[in-house]
Amino acid sequence: MDDPLELLIQSFHQARIAGDANAQYCALTTLDEDGCPVSRMVTVRQMDPEGIVIYINGQSPKVDHLKNRPNYELLFFWPALIRQFRVRGTYEIFHSETQKQSWAGKPYAGKLYDLFQSFEHRQSAELPSREAYLLRAEQLKQKYPQNEDLQMPAEQVSLRFTPIYIESWMASMQDRLHDRRLYRLTDAGWQCQVLVP
Repeated sequence: MDDPLELLIQSFHQARIAGDANAQYCALTTLDEDGCPVSRMVTVRQMDPEGIVIYINGQSPKVDHLKNRPNYELLFFWPALIRQFRVRGTYEIFHSETQKQSWAGKPYAGKLYDLFQSFEHRQSAELPSREAYLLRAEQLKQKYPQNEDLQMPAEQVSLRFTPIYIESWMASMQDRLHDRRLYRLTDAGWQCQVLVP
Protein backbone atom coordinates (compact mmCIF):
# COMPACT_ATOMS: atom_id res chain seq x y z
CA MET A 1 0.00 0.00 0.00
CA ASP A 2 1.47 3.38 -1.07
CA ASP A 3 -0.34 5.47 1.56
CA PRO A 4 0.75 4.55 5.11
CA LEU A 5 -1.97 6.70 6.67
CA GLU A 6 -4.56 4.65 4.82
CA LEU A 7 -2.85 1.51 6.12
CA LEU A 8 -2.91 2.90 9.66
CA ILE A 9 -6.61 3.75 9.41
CA GLN A 10 -7.38 0.31 7.98
CA SER A 11 -5.45 -1.38 10.80
CA PHE A 12 -7.21 0.81 13.40
CA HIS A 13 -10.60 -0.40 12.15
CA GLN A 14 -9.40 -4.01 11.91
CA ALA A 15 -8.23 -3.90 15.53
CA ARG A 16 -11.62 -2.59 16.65
CA ILE A 17 -13.45 -5.31 14.71
CA ALA A 18 -11.11 -7.92 16.21
CA GLY A 19 -12.07 -6.73 19.69
CA ASP A 20 -8.51 -5.67 20.55
CA ALA A 21 -8.55 -4.04 23.99
CA ASN A 22 -5.89 -1.59 22.76
CA ALA A 23 -7.81 -0.58 19.64
CA GLN A 24 -8.86 2.90 20.82
CA TYR A 25 -5.59 3.77 22.55
CA CYS A 26 -2.07 4.85 21.70
CA ALA A 27 0.95 6.12 23.61
CA LEU A 28 1.69 9.83 23.14
CA THR A 29 5.25 10.93 23.89
CA THR A 30 6.09 14.62 24.25
CA LEU A 31 9.15 16.47 25.60
CA ASP A 32 8.95 18.33 28.90
CA GLU A 33 10.63 21.64 29.81
CA ASP A 34 13.92 19.81 30.41
CA GLY A 35 13.74 17.98 27.08
CA CYS A 36 12.96 14.67 28.78
CA PRO A 37 10.43 12.33 27.10
CA VAL A 38 7.05 11.98 28.79
CA SER A 39 4.74 9.17 27.65
CA ARG A 40 1.11 8.48 28.47
CA MET A 41 -1.77 6.54 26.98
CA VAL A 42 -4.50 8.55 25.23
CA THR A 43 -7.84 7.65 23.68
CA VAL A 44 -8.12 8.01 19.92
CA ARG A 45 -11.46 9.63 19.13
CA GLN A 46 -11.15 9.86 15.37
CA MET A 47 -8.81 8.70 12.63
CA ASP A 48 -9.24 9.72 9.01
CA PRO A 49 -7.16 11.08 6.09
CA GLU A 50 -6.88 14.43 7.91
CA GLY A 51 -5.14 12.82 10.88
CA ILE A 52 -5.57 11.39 14.36
CA VAL A 53 -7.77 13.21 16.88
CA ILE A 54 -7.84 13.05 20.66
CA TYR A 55 -9.89 15.14 23.13
CA ILE A 56 -8.05 16.81 26.00
CA ASN A 57 -8.06 19.69 28.44
CA GLY A 58 -6.29 22.64 26.83
CA GLN A 59 -4.50 23.32 30.14
CA SER A 60 -2.97 19.84 30.16
CA PRO A 61 0.82 19.43 30.37
CA LYS A 62 0.56 17.69 26.98
CA VAL A 63 -0.43 20.99 25.41
CA ASP A 64 2.32 22.91 27.24
CA HIS A 65 4.89 20.39 26.02
CA LEU A 66 3.71 20.62 22.41
CA LYS A 67 3.67 24.42 22.44
CA ASN A 68 7.22 24.59 23.82
CA ARG A 69 8.63 21.67 21.84
CA PRO A 70 6.36 20.57 18.98
CA ASN A 71 8.07 17.18 18.59
CA TYR A 72 5.93 14.17 19.49
CA GLU A 73 5.50 10.52 18.71
CA LEU A 74 2.39 8.36 18.75
CA LEU A 75 2.86 4.62 19.24
CA PHE A 76 0.10 2.19 18.31
CA PHE A 77 0.35 -1.51 19.08
CA TRP A 78 -2.49 -3.93 18.40
CA PRO A 79 -1.82 -7.42 19.83
CA ALA A 80 -4.79 -8.90 17.96
CA LEU A 81 -3.07 -8.00 14.68
CA ILE A 82 0.52 -8.15 15.99
CA ARG A 83 1.01 -4.81 14.28
CA GLN A 84 2.73 -1.59 15.39
CA PHE A 85 2.87 1.97 14.05
CA ARG A 86 5.03 4.92 15.09
CA VAL A 87 3.78 8.34 13.98
CA ARG A 88 5.35 11.82 13.98
CA GLY A 89 4.26 15.04 12.34
CA THR A 90 2.50 18.33 12.96
CA TYR A 91 -0.44 19.09 15.23
CA GLU A 92 -3.27 21.57 15.63
CA ILE A 93 -5.61 22.46 18.50
CA PHE A 94 -9.21 23.22 17.61
CA HIS A 95 -12.78 23.18 18.90
CA SER A 96 -15.25 20.83 17.24
CA GLU A 97 -18.96 20.15 17.29
CA THR A 98 -18.16 16.44 17.25
CA GLN A 99 -16.35 16.79 20.55
CA LYS A 100 -19.33 18.61 22.09
CA GLN A 101 -21.62 15.78 21.00
CA SER A 102 -19.20 13.20 22.35
CA TRP A 103 -18.92 15.04 25.66
CA ALA A 104 -22.71 15.19 25.99
CA GLY A 105 -22.76 11.37 25.80
CA LYS A 106 -20.03 10.85 28.41
CA PRO A 107 -20.93 9.18 31.70
CA TYR A 108 -21.63 11.53 34.61
CA ALA A 109 -18.38 10.53 36.39
CA GLY A 110 -16.31 11.32 33.29
CA LYS A 111 -17.86 14.77 33.01
CA LEU A 112 -17.16 15.45 36.69
CA TYR A 113 -13.53 14.51 36.15
CA ASP A 114 -13.28 17.05 33.30
CA LEU A 115 -14.82 19.72 35.55
CA PHE A 116 -12.37 18.85 38.31
CA GLN A 117 -9.44 19.48 35.94
CA SER A 118 -10.92 22.79 34.83
CA PHE A 119 -12.22 24.19 38.12
CA GLU A 120 -10.17 22.53 40.87
CA HIS A 121 -6.72 21.33 39.80
CA ARG A 122 -5.26 21.00 36.34
CA GLN A 123 -4.08 17.57 35.24
CA SER A 124 -0.80 16.44 36.87
CA ALA A 125 -1.07 19.10 39.62
CA GLU A 126 0.30 17.98 42.98
CA LEU A 127 -2.23 17.10 45.69
CA PRO A 128 -1.70 16.88 49.45
CA SER A 129 -3.19 13.36 49.55
CA ARG A 130 -5.53 10.90 47.89
CA GLU A 131 -8.10 11.72 50.59
CA ALA A 132 -7.99 15.42 49.72
CA TYR A 133 -8.60 14.54 46.07
CA LEU A 134 -11.60 12.34 46.93
CA LEU A 135 -13.02 15.04 49.22
CA ARG A 136 -12.85 17.73 46.52
CA ALA A 137 -14.36 15.31 44.00
CA GLU A 138 -17.24 14.62 46.39
CA GLN A 139 -17.80 18.34 46.94
CA LEU A 140 -17.94 18.84 43.18
CA LYS A 141 -20.47 16.03 42.94
CA GLN A 142 -22.65 17.74 45.53
CA LYS A 143 -22.39 21.03 43.67
CA TYR A 144 -23.46 19.36 40.41
CA PRO A 145 -25.70 16.46 41.48
CA GLN A 146 -27.42 15.91 38.13
CA ASN A 147 -25.97 15.02 34.76
CA GLU A 148 -28.06 17.82 33.23
CA ASP A 149 -26.24 20.36 35.44
CA LEU A 150 -22.95 19.73 33.67
CA GLN A 151 -21.68 21.73 30.72
CA MET A 152 -18.52 21.00 28.76
CA PRO A 153 -15.72 23.25 30.08
CA ALA A 154 -14.32 25.77 27.61
CA GLU A 155 -10.87 24.27 28.26
CA GLN A 156 -11.84 21.02 26.50
CA VAL A 157 -10.25 20.98 23.05
CA SER A 158 -9.57 18.64 20.16
CA LEU A 159 -5.99 17.87 19.22
CA ARG A 160 -5.29 16.63 15.69
CA PHE A 161 -2.00 14.98 14.78
CA THR A 162 -1.17 15.10 11.07
CA PRO A 163 1.45 12.47 10.14
CA ILE A 164 4.51 13.25 8.06
CA TYR A 165 6.47 10.20 9.32
CA ILE A 166 4.96 6.74 9.78
CA GLU A 167 6.86 3.58 10.59
CA SER A 168 4.94 0.32 10.28
CA TRP A 169 5.89 -3.07 11.70
CA MET A 170 3.85 -6.14 10.83
CA ALA A 171 4.68 -9.47 12.38
CA SER A 172 5.34 -12.65 10.48
CA MET A 173 5.46 -15.01 13.45
CA GLN A 174 6.06 -18.25 11.55
CA ASP A 175 9.38 -17.27 9.95
CA ARG A 176 10.18 -14.10 11.99
CA LEU A 177 10.70 -12.20 8.72
CA HIS A 178 8.65 -9.25 9.93
CA ASP A 179 7.71 -6.44 7.53
CA ARG A 180 9.05 -3.07 8.72
CA ARG A 181 8.78 0.08 6.61
CA LEU A 182 9.47 3.78 7.12
CA TYR A 183 7.35 6.31 5.23
CA ARG A 184 8.20 10.01 4.96
CA LEU A 185 5.89 12.57 3.41
CA THR A 186 7.60 14.71 0.77
CA ASP A 187 6.37 17.20 -1.84
CA ALA A 188 6.15 14.22 -4.20
CA GLY A 189 4.03 12.19 -1.80
CA TRP A 190 4.89 9.38 0.60
CA GLN A 191 8.35 7.85 0.15
CA CYS A 192 8.85 4.32 1.50
CA GLN A 193 12.02 2.71 2.80
CA VAL A 194 12.09 -0.96 3.83
CA LEU A 195 13.97 -1.49 7.12
CA VAL A 196 15.56 -4.46 8.82
CA PRO A 197 12.92 -5.55 11.40
